[in-house]
Amino acid sequence: MKIHVVLTLEDGTTYRGDADLAPASSTSDSRIRHAKPATNSKAAADVPDFSLPVRAFVNRYAKPLSGPRKYAILVARLCVGNVGHSISPREVERQWRSMTEPMGGDYNGAYATRAKNEGWIDSPDRKSTVLLKDWVNALEGR
Repeated sequence: MKIHVVLTLEDGTTYRGDADLAPASSTSDSRIRHAKPATNSKAAADVPDFSLPVRAFVNRYAKPLSGPRKYAILVARLCVGNVGHSISPREVERQWRSMTEPMGGDYNGAYATRAKNEGWIDSPDRKSTVLLKDWVNALEGR
């Protein structure tokens, strides 16, 4: 019996392979093929392109998402994906207000609070917003 197996690990790496199955009483395993990493892994396809201009980045990755997800993704772009990097909340708000169409409307300060509640960003003080490693989970709503 021939089967096709797709295995996705927690880190997003995908393995695919084909195998011929034999009855359990058979000792021959010469027909078993080893799985190889897939060339079109979803994890590789979902790595954001931080070289895009801010507006294009938002259009590609954040446009259909909720406000808190958009906020986290905008912070990620402004920090160029550098976890632990700090940026001014005023700069985030300024960028948001300059792109009301792709951002889906007016800026709402509650988006930052909700993104912080999700663990995507942190604001150790009023003058800084820090990108956290879990910001990538904001992309999952796409």
